[in-house]
Formats: sequence, C-alpha cells, structure tokens
Amino acid sequence: QDFTLQTLPVKEERPNAYTQDLLLIKDVVAQIIYNPLTLDHKDTQITLKPELILSFLNVSTSSYELSQLDHSGFMYYQTPDKRVAVSLNYPVFKNYAQTTIAPKVFTSPRAKVKATKDGKVESLEVTKQGQDLDLEKFTYDFSQALFKFKDTVTIPTKQFSFDGDAKSLGIKERLARGDSTYRGSALSREHNLLLAAERADGVLVPPNGIYSFNEAVGDISAETGYDSAFIINNGQTVLGSGGGVCQTSTTLFRAVLNSGLPVVSRNAHAYRVRYYELDSAVGFDAAIFQPTLDFKFKNDTKDYILVTAFHDTESKTLHFDIYGTPDGRTVQITEPVQTNVTAPPEPVYKDDPTLAKGVTKQVEWAAWGSTVSFARTVKRGDEVLSTDTYTSRYQPWQAVYLVGTKTN
Repeated sequence: QDFTLQTLPVKEERPNAYTQDLLLIKDVVAQIIYNPLTLDHKDTQITLKPELILSFLNVSTSSYELSQLDHSGFMYYQTPDKRVAVSLNYPVFKNYAQTTIAPKVFTSPRAKVKATKDGKVESLEVTKQGQDLDLEKFTYDFSQALFKFKDTVTIPTKQFSFDGDAKSLGIKERLARGDSTYRGSALSREHNLLLAAERADGVLVPPNGIYSFNEAVGDISAETGYDSAFIINNGQTVLGSGGGVCQTSTTLFRAVLNSGLPVVSRNAHAYRVRYYELDSAVGFDAAIFQPTLDFKFKNDTKDYILVTAFHDTESKTLHFDIYGTPDGRTVQITEPVQTNVTAPPEPVYKDDPTLAKGVTKQVEWAAWGSTVSFARTVKRGDEVLSTDTYTSRYQPWQAVYLVGTKTN
C-alpha cells in the first residue's frame, strides 16, 4: 500500500446567498408567499400554502444566475453595492408539478381491439385522445403569476394519442378475464352496472400507471345517466343513484386478480351481496362509493395494458378483459376460508304510515356475517413476485320489513 502524502483536488462551493442577503429580501419573500394563489383545472381548485410556495423559491446574489433570469419571472432587492434576487426554483417546482399536479389532470386515451387471430391482437383503434399536463407552459404561467401577484393559475393541458399500433404499445394478447352474473337484477340496477361498464371500457394504462375505477367511469349521479337503485350507505340499504355499479368494479377486480397485476386499493362490501355469489365463492367483491371508496390497480409491466368490458344480454353476464404483453407470470388463488360465521339477526318489522294497511314491503334482506380470507401468489417460474391476502369482514344483516298502517 502507498502511504505517501497525496494532494487532493479541492473545489470551493459558495452559497447562492448568505444570511444577511436573506434578511434583505425577507419582506419581498413574505409578500410573495402570503399572496393567495390557487391552481385551477375544471372542477379542481388547489390553494397553495405559504410554506409550499416558499419551497419553490430560490434566492441568489450570483451575477451569472441573475443574468439568466427571465426579467418578468423574478423579484429583487437592490442596494448600492448588491442585488439580491428571488426566483422560481425550476427543478423543485417541476418535480412538484409532475408528482402532484400531473396525476390530477391526466386522462388515459381509450382504445378498442379491432381484430384478433388465435388469441393475439392484430389491430387496435384509438377511440379517444388522452390528456396530460403541459409542464413547460404550466411552469412559465406559474412563474408569471407568482411574481405578478395574480390569484389564479389555470393548469394547462395538452392532448396526446397513439397511432393505433397494438404492437408498439404492447397490446399483444389477452392476459386475463373476470366474470360475474347479474341475473335477477332490477332493470334500474342492470342499467347502472352496464352503463358503468361502458364507461370503464377501453382504458389504456401506461407502464407504472395506476388505474382508478372512479376516474374511468367518471361521476356517478342522476345527471350523468344513472338510475336509482339500492346501494349500501351508512349501514343501510337505501335507494341511490348508481346502485349496482359495484358489480362492475367487482368484475374488474376478478380480472385483475387473474392477471397478477398489483391491487392498490380494494374494499369489501359491508355485508354479503347475493349477486356476487351466484357464480363465485364468497369474498371476491370490490365495493366503490364516490368519492371515498375506489378500486385501483397498478400496471407494473413494461408496456401498456388495455382494459375492456363487454356483456351478454341473454346470459346476463358481465366480463372484463385485460390485454397486454405476457411476461411469464402465473397466478395461484387459494380457496376462501370463512371464520367468525354469525347468523343474521331476527327480522325487524317497522310501521309505515305511507303504505296501505295490510301491505308488507321488504327493504332489507338477511345475510350471514363472516370474516373471509383468500391468498393470491404471483410467480414467474420459481420466483415468487408477490403474495397478498385479501380479507373481507361482512356484518350479519337482518331482514327489514315495512308494515303498512295507512287506513285511507
């Protein structure tokens, strides 16, 4: 070993500003960060807190840095022998924009499979353009607003699409399917679940992208075409817009389970719903309730995946297919195990003065309570990629009857 003295290279780094410089500029900074500034995009408004705006600022006395500033994109404090400038820290702001704002405005393009052969996708048609954050324009507009004390910045977006080349996107073949049956559903429930399936159909999910069911289907309300049907809300079964849509999210959940893609967010129903056990074991459901409950999964493959939905009117079945590029993963799902099985409480009969005397109307149906668990293991060859346990805790549910007391 060589123990002789060595001369090491030394690089001197000086700060952009010193304490005395910050004291000079503090009133200017306070003026900037305490000016209310809101980011606006359609129905979304984000009012920025002073401490967040402060993190976007850069203070400098460097002659070179000052010479690089956009003259409308900074403020400064001038003394006879020094100028201290505050400007936008572009790397910090752009990181915030990409990680926090971009996901709020991003919408995936939609597509449909036009032709297949031997299970392989031959052609793809892009039916709707996607939308993404226009980062450069947003950065410029934000800088302008910040230093001119405007109160609102409109978040700019840009449309993007693809040429419909299934091969380049990685939409090569079907990876998995999920099924459910809705036979016996009221017409309003059937209408709602099929409308949601139509709106969830055709979503392209980019590599490392997160699919949100609520984002895919959009607002669920009477204004967007949904009928009134039974939903679970605050521990009761009541009529509400979009009753039955959980069948759509449940069917997609089953497709995602079979695909081996990671589930990001899934919620079980408060109690066991008979429709979901007509063609499946208990525990394979996914409840949604806007805006609090969502079903989400991640595309952890290297290519795009395509989510499609279709139904069979004659058999009353709903199906979701997931297309992409096979990467050798296999899926094993255990049989569900039930514990803490609890009988439903005794039926309840409630007087209802709006119903004619002698009329009895059932508004809640009995269901057994239990805790249900099953596991999914995803492998590639002998390598275990993931093992997840899905647990559902269903309350015992009592039947409720309304008894008419109206006499005239």
